[in-house]
Amino acid sequence: MREFTPEELASFNGKEGNPVYISAHGKVYDVSKSRLWPKGLHMNRHPSGKDLTGDLTAAPHGRETLERYPQVGVLKKGPSEELNHLPSFLQNVLEKFPMAKRHPHPVLVHFPIAFSIAASFFLLLHVLFGSPHFEITSYYLLLLSGVASPFAIATGALTWWVNYRLKLTSFIKRKIELSVLLLALQIILISWRSFTKVGDQSHPVYFVMMMILTPVVLLLGYYGGQMTFPPEG
Repeated sequence: MREFTPEELASFNGKEGNPVYISAHGKVYDVSKSRLWPKGLHMNRHPSGKDLTGDLTAAPHGRETLERYPQVGVLKKGPSEELNHLPSFLQNVLEKFPMAKRHPHPVLVHFPIAFSIAASFFLLLHVLFGSPHFEITSYYLLLLSGVASPFAIATGALTWWVNYRLKLTSFIKRKIELSVLLLALQIILISWRSFTKVGDQSHPVYFVMMMILTPVVLLLGYYGGQMTFPPEG
């Protein structure tokens, strides 16, 4: 079976009449007949002619999907340049645990999103029905969202460094701005509620700020989704 060097594989990119080849886990596949690889690009993000083993760890499918396509060779192992911009100790960790390159942030980011939306919802129930239990529940959910956010932000920064080499794209810029806004809102709201004992009747400004949490976290999730699964076009 033919052995491809990374340089040879790069020429099979679907351009100028060339077939579409990709590599994963040392195998080279011909995906030219797949409708998901138009013009050699998958999901507007993954180019052909490359080793996509690392990208596959974040895909919604496993290597079994690639097994549907003919294997045309194997990839000659060469020095990896994917992590060269990182310190050697971090390269070693990520080589041993490749899932850590992409998964921590998508997992942790769900917690501040869920807790923030729930905190806003229970405060709204308190305003509508007047039950102090709803307001207390909202406060505890707000605390949980405030605890979860720094972890989501930290892992997001790590993902930005590892996978995007700290490039400030428009989506990342918006996510940074919204993350700062979310953290500022959480600090103000938690401090306000903790030290001023807002209880049975929440201050209108407090209520409005709590309601703002929901669109902020939804926008953060939207931009994150656009980066992970860009629209085809």
